[in-house]
Amino acid sequence: MVSCKKMKKLPKIINQEEFELLLKNAGKHCRQISPTRLKQYKLAMLLGFESGMRISEIVGFKPSGAEIWRVPPLEKEQVSDSSIKIISGKGGKDRIVSRPKRMNESSLKLLPLSIKRRSLQSFIYHLGRSVLHRDISFHTLRHGFGSHLAGLGVPLHIIQQQMGHSRLDTTGIYLHVNPKEAISKVQELF
Repeated sequence: MVSCKKMKKLPKIINQEEFELLLKNAGKHCRQISPTRLKQYKLAMLLGFESGMRISEIVGFKPSGAEIWRVPPLEKEQVSDSSIKIISGKGGKDRIVSRPKRMNESSLKLLPLSIKRRSLQSFIYHLGRSVLHRDISFHTLRHGFGSHLAGLGVPLHIIQQQMGHSRLDTTGIYLHVNPKEAISKVQELF
């Protein structure tokens, strides 16, 4: 009898071009958002796609009814000129990630973000539907980060560290995200 392991589904991703399209059109699809709220959404998107941060690492996670944060929201003090210190609730491991080049001083003044997880998730979902015409979540931005690094040939152990994965096989999924590119590269060899 052959044992079949359940196949892992490939993650939903977006590429750099799609991310730029989302960022550019963020204010056009929902006009009732205040300018400050829109800046906060855009900063969260930037941190998700260009630093690979989890939503809870950006806006924090406080279980309903709890008095203390399980994961505190990102604070200005965690951000240096080139990096961000992540205080992670996932596995209790802190890590250092690169600071997006577009995260300027005015962005720092927005921290900590005063947006709720559900609000951010809803914003990303509706933005994906209106701009890319498909369902995405905030985690799709993070998957895009991992896939983008893998596509640039960044070593897997560096991607693993940047994403905060404890297991290399979790990070390995990003090597399989672009099957068309993989097929093309194999065909070049033969």
